[in-house]
Amino acid sequence: MSNWKIKLSLFLNYFVFAILLNSVGTVILQVQSNYGVSESSASVLEAFKDLSIALVSFLVASYITRIGYKNAMLIALGFVAVACLIMPSLSSFAMTKVLFAVTGTSFALIKVSVYATIGIITNNKKEHASFMNFIESFFMVGILTGYFIFSAFVDDQNPQSTGWLSVYYLLAGIALVAFLLLLSTSLDESSVKTNSSKPFLEDFMDMIKLAIKPLVLVFIVSAFTYVLIEQSIMSWLPTFNSKVLHLP
Repeated sequence: MSNWKIKLSLFLNYFVFAILLNSVGTVILQVQSNYGVSESSASVLEAFKDLSIALVSFLVASYITRIGYKNAMLIALGFVAVACLIMPSLSSFAMTKVLFAVTGTSFALIKVSVYATIGIITNNKKEHASFMNFIESFFMVGILTGYFIFSAFVDDQNPQSTGWLSVYYLLAGIALVAFLLLLSTSLDESSVKTNSSKPFLEDFMDMIKLAIKPLVLVFIVSAFTYVLIEQSIMSWLPTFNSKVLHLP
């Protein structure tokens, strides 16, 4: 299988970020018990995650080819691995905010880079579509698996226990494996390199002009509404199950 290291790394990228991004509901419930924060205070974790994704995606979209897709993914994986390793040691609500901000920032780099890399490592439209669908479905597998992984570390008998933070060592390990796989293989990005020497500000303004087109604005509003509905359910379902339905 050609490019198997890169492909496996991309799968692990999406797998670990699916778990981290969609753990916010579980973490919101846990920080209420561990750090004594209110529900309204815990809700800011969602903002730290989503706003960092939106902001970084907006800022680096026109610049990421200069960084390089491989370099961008290595930076993202490195940041997430370090944040996960630090999380259990600096157990606090502030560190939890930092973790989700780092996760959101890193995922913005990962998503743009993964989509572009798929175009580089696939040979035709059929292979491209197949691999794209497979990696997106693997993201959903990561979401589902994340609930089982976090629940294995949560102590229902002792809500104040911080033992669940050990799950971040496992997630850091997955991120490091993806990092090493990507680092140990080459990725030819010459086909996507541009010879244009346009200043960054000019590139950025071109992106702004694209963003204000009516069709793009409709897409942005639609995506925002969809994510608002999806995340409002996923983020608060664990708290609802615990405090209203009294489920473990």
